[in-house]
Amino acid sequence: MFDLPPLDFQSLSDNRFFLMGMAVLLLRIKSFSSNNRFAVGIINLFGTFFHELTHWLVGWLLNAKPVGFTVWPRRNIDGAIVLGAVTLMNIRFYNALPTALSPLLLLPLAFVVEGRFFDFFPATLPALFGLVFATTFLLENAIPSRADFRIAFGNIWGLLFYLAVGVGVYGWLTGKWPWGGSMQSLTTFAPLSIQ
Repeated sequence: MFDLPPLDFQSLSDNRFFLMGMAVLLLRIKSFSSNNRFAVGIINLFGTFFHELTHWLVGWLLNAKPVGFTVWPRRNIDGAIVLGAVTLMNIRFYNALPTALSPLLLLPLAFVVEGRFFDFFPATLPALFGLVFATTFLLENAIPSRADFRIAFGNIWGLLFYLAVGVGVYGWLTGKWPWGGSMQSLTTFAPLSIQ
């Protein structure tokens, strides 16, 4: 009766409208489940796991001493749903900022997943749904929470430390100070003549 044309997978995966529609569908499913903490937890489990894992790994690498890891959703005192948490016992000026902002490491991971996904999976419509699901949740969970920002920017000494490190790295890579002048002025001293 009606012969449907074969599904052109390449044009479908390159169709921005289709991909945006998929992202909107995922967000709509999330919004319908927002009143039930277990539904929210199940839907966000993939992204929450990676978000908290970055906190744990960077905290471990920088001696923040992670002692707890959970992706079990719970309500906090003001009624908001907390999807996951990592308990750190040694937050200091040198590890607070990178540990708190570590979910930003999910951005390059999402880029790699998007670029290399079909090297590992066949180019099918279910695989495309998996790609959109994975990249959407990785990108969404790459955004640090309000609590993460409070920890990252709550210690002036940590901010000054990383500002100094940034200036030093910039100077080392470029050979110049950000405000002008050469770094060689630090390493070449004029001989002192005593009379």
